[in-house]
Amino acid sequence: MGRLSILCAFFLPLLIARCESVEIFGGNEAKPHSRPYMVLLKNPGFCGGTLIRPKWILTAAHCKIDYNTEVILGAHNWKEREKEQQKLNVSKWVPHPDFNSYQNDIQLVQLKGAAKINKFVKVFPLPTDEKKEARLCSTAGWGFTSSANIQSNVLREANLTIVAKTFCQKVYKNHKITSDMICAGPLQNQRDNIGRGDSGGPLICGNSLRGIVSFGFNARNLAPGVYTRLGAKYLNWIKTTIHGAF
Repeated sequence: MGRLSILCAFFLPLLIARCESVEIFGGNEAKPHSRPYMVLLKNPGFCGGTLIRPKWILTAAHCKIDYNTEVILGAHNWKEREKEQQKLNVSKWVPHPDFNSYQNDIQLVQLKGAAKINKFVKVFPLPTDEKKEARLCSTAGWGFTSSANIQSNVLREANLTIVAKTFCQKVYKNHKITSDMICAGPLQNQRDNIGRGDSGGPLICGNSLRGIVSFGFNARNLAPGVYTRLGAKYLNWIKTTIHGAF
């Protein structure tokens, strides 16, 4: 997962159908277990997610989830049998009812059993207000680290900065960038961005969970990634969905 940018295999002017997931190009290996809220969702696809309740994960609606999906919590190197890891099964998955390709790209996944909360597995609280996002953000994931289809065994992270929607719209001219989205790209003189395998992971701005990795261009172009913005619309949907599941 190096330069965080969604790897879609074509150059900047040619945004094609969404990649199944998204990767971090550039970036750095995260300090082991420094992001205890991170979740890996594998089979039939490969996505990231955020633990927001002991039994609930927040991810992207375009991530493929079914009863065979393996949920891995507390991982640094997901291919190793780390004692910190917890592996759980899926009870149900709830994509946003108005999800349509790039719009409303948000999904809740309920676990069959509650995660055991400890120093390696923790809940990341949802934002409680609509305050403007901090400009400096970060994201993390186990996605592919290059166009050579090299997937990261270890969790990688990247620093990003919020990009103006007007600029983002010029980049993604064939897709409407709405108020329900945030655009974020690499810091000046850095080459971090998101890519395939990182979809569904968190966008954290100023220590607040503000977005979900959704879509973007080939990481080589350093185009900003697009994230589902966790505003009041989605926060209310999350709370209603979780409450209605009990």
